[in-house]
Amino acid sequence: AQARMRSVKKIEKKKGSGVAVLPGKLTDCESEDIRENELFLVEGDSAGGSAKLARDKATQAILPLRGKVLNSFEVHPDQLFGNAEIHDISVAIGVDPHGINDNPDLSGLRYGKIAILSDADVDGSHIQVLLL
Repeated sequence: AQARMRSVKKIEKKKGSGVAVLPGKLTDCESEDIRENELFLVEGDSAGGSAKLARDKATQAILPLRGKVLNSFEVHPDQLFGNAEIHDISVAIGVDPHGINDNPDLSGLRYGKIAILSDADVDGSHIQVLLL
């Protein structure tokens, strides 16, 4: 049972030259069709649990976030891309973090839609703005 739990946490996705390990807290969908796939970024583990129960496992994935993400206007890009939450979101979506002058590689996208599920309060609104 423990081996099964470890394998669930370490989902691997083959990608071009190597293997990208998806975040352990990501509850992925079964489909590989990005036209159908949706990623829900949820505020906290408790909301993630409720979202997991209500989702369509075939096309909807859930990624719980811990609190507020960094404000990209206030930090250096190295600090931003070094942040665990930003890294997890980037890997889950299938986008490698890149600089302003780089051509972004969007060939590895995994979801056609991304929704932000947050509380209907001031903090929830702030999280939505930070993620946008």
